[in-house]
Amino acid sequence: MSLQLSYDVVQRFYFIELIIFWEGRLTTNHLQQHFNISRSSASKYIQDYLQCYPHSLVYNASKKGYEQTAKFTPTQGLSDLGSYLNITAQSMQSHALNHFTSMASPLVPVQPSKVMGILQALKYKQRIDVGYVSLSSPEFESRIISPHNLVFDGSRWHVRAYCEKNRDFRDFVLTRFNGDCEIEGDALFAQHHDTLWQTILNVSIEPDPRLTPNKAHIIALDHQMTLQPNGLYKRTLQVRAALLLYLLKQLRVDSYQANPAAQQIILSPDCLAELQPYMP
Repeated sequence: MSLQLSYDVVQRFYFIELIIFWEGRLTTNHLQQHFNISRSSASKYIQDYLQCYPHSLVYNASKKGYEQTAKFTPTQGLSDLGSYLNITAQSMQSHALNHFTSMASPLVPVQPSKVMGILQALKYKQRIDVGYVSLSSPEFESRIISPHNLVFDGSRWHVRAYCEKNRDFRDFVLTRFNGDCEIEGDALFAQHHDTLWQTILNVSIEPDPRLTPNKAHIIALDHQMTLQPNGLYKRTLQVRAALLLYLLKQLRVDSYQANPAAQQIILSPDCLAELQPYMP
């Protein structure tokens, strides 16, 4: 059944499903704290959800809360632990024990004044003239770009854009802009013109073959690998070709370690051969 829900209702339902998915039990107290509402309002939020999805939750009197049924089907994104921690942290009371710790990127944060023009260009699909500095050009120089996506690689923010100087799509680090921005009209290129952005690659990883079977099993658990018919563990991830190098760095397979305990995982040999055309 396709439901047309308002933004506020979608946010309420998402929170309900998030708690059920990760904690296994939902109470009105969860909703009261997160939305700063009364108990009666929290009960109404739950009843609204049950009216739309009557077979998803069941009340457990012994646990004094709702639990998911076998027919519970969560929305996308609930498997992301980071989203759960970030959203639930918003409703933690000041006197409560904060038992979640998240390490922010140690790099310089992005200054709004430097990227306002870029954000506007993304929103309105504009072509802009901006000041940018790079390792090859250490002085700020004018770049005319048509941006189409913001990308966070785990430590830094980039904008994916067509660069008229290089006549190709490139990634630009947001902290390297100087904030000067002039609109040059509508963007000449969009993401559907970006071949590497549109190309989806399969990245297969497996435990370093130098590890003992017991250690390989532990590494497989860490990376949600499954045992293959050939007796080896393996997991395949999908990534846009334009973002391949970021993924390889996150997985720490962009370089080879002499110590197998430090290396932990490798790219499957057949996968490595297929990825070569997209690697520097």
